[in-house]
Parts: sequence; structure tokens; C-alpha cells
Amino acid sequence: MIYDIMLEQTKARDLTPLFIGHEVCAKKQKFGPHARDYYLIHFCINGKGTLQDKYGVHEISAGELFIIRPGEITTYFADGEKPWEYAWIAFQGEIANIFNTDRSTYPVPLQFGAEIRELSQNVVTSPSVYIALLFRLIYTLFNEQKATPNIAEKIRQYIHFNYMQDLTLQQLSHYFGFERSYLYRIFQRAYGMSIKAFIIKTRMEQARALLERGYSVGETAFAVGYKDPFNFSKAYKRLFGVPPKAQKHG
Repeated sequence: MIYDIMLEQTKARDLTPLFIGHEVCAKKQKFGPHARDYYLIHFCINGKGTLQDKYGVHEISAGELFIIRPGEITTYFADGEKPWEYAWIAFQGEIANIFNTDRSTYPVPLQFGAEIRELSQNVVTSPSVYIALLFRLIYTLFNEQKATPNIAEKIRQYIHFNYMQDLTLQQLSHYFGFERSYLYRIFQRAYGMSIKAFIIKTRMEQARALLERGYSVGETAFAVGYKDPFNFSKAYKRLFGVPPKAQKHG
């Protein structure tokens, strides 16, 4: 579904939204090769697919976007098993030049794609709504990410300060606003282990320090987020090769 944004007499010279759309694609559904005279961003909401452009072949899944710039010839198609659902927005303007880089994909909170999907379904005509969304997107991609650590590092820091809580990939996905599969992939790439394995490792390292300071196994298990000392002991031995009692008295 495509919806043209009715700008009437109001146009932002620096950033002008043109149209939006949303589609749940069929398996292997393909678009291109095409070139356009405007900027076009697709937000992957569910599933996955592939973009081919002059910079290479890009595998894209939920929680990512891809940008097509004016004059670029691109082809993109849905996955054969889990075809993507995406929403898109086209725009022009001088500020859009910020996207003129050699990068085609970015991680992005799922809320952006969901917002465009909702706007296209509810036929919102005010251009200011889309201009505001685009400015928020630009801030998220180019300003906020420069001022803060990358997402994998932010997850690592969050785990470090919250390891004693009931942390799950689902909870982290909700907190950071990205799809679980995307968070799993970038963390694995950055640190060479899964998020779950890193949570366990962090808990066990903290536990070892507590045991060495004289805390009991039960006290230590509770302090690092385990309700059952038996499960804690199994996890500890699996990582360090000795039970926590041996560590305590070693």
C-alpha cells in the first residue's frame, strides 16, 4: 500500500516528505533493478530480505533499515523462507544529503517502521508529522549514535550494571527497541559469545569475587540473580570446572 503525502501549499525546502507505504511481501518478491530521483528508506519490521546496490549485497532483518539514494540502481527481494514486512518513506531536500555516505544499512528502533505503517493505514495528511519523524530518525542515526557507545557496547554496560536482575534477550529487545535476532547478531559479532552466555559469565565472575570474600553459596547465588542455589552451582561448575564450595574454600 502506498500513500502520497498531501503537502498542499506547504513544503519544507530543506526536508520534503513525498510518500509512504507499507507491505507484507511474498516469498522472494523482488523490486528492481531501478533508479530513483529521491531518497527512499525502507524499515524492516518483520522477516528478512536482501538489498543489492553498488556497495555490495546486504542481508537485512527486522530492526534494520536500508537507504536508497537518488540515481542509485538497486534491487531488493524478500527472503524465500521468512519474507520481510517493511514500511517506507520517500523524501527530498538539502538536509537529506546527510545520507550521502557509502553506508546502505543502519540498525534502527522498530518504532520507526511501526509508526510509518500506522500512518499509512490511518491516512495522516499533515506533512509536519512526517518531517518530525524524519528529523527524529536523522538524530537517532547520526547524532545520538555519535554521542553514545555503539549498541553492542550499550548492551554490555547494561548487563554489567543489571546482571543480578532477571535478564532475557526478550527483555533487552524491549528495552533497546531492536529485534531480538538483530541484538543477538551484533553482540555475537562484537564479543564472540551470545548475550545469554555473557550474562552467565558476568554473574559467575561476580559470584567468584563474592565467594572469595567469604559469602556463602546461598548468599552468593541470590546476590547474582539465582533463586535456586542448585542451579547456580551447576552453572558455576560448568564455567569454572569446580563447584562454588571448592572456590569458597580454595
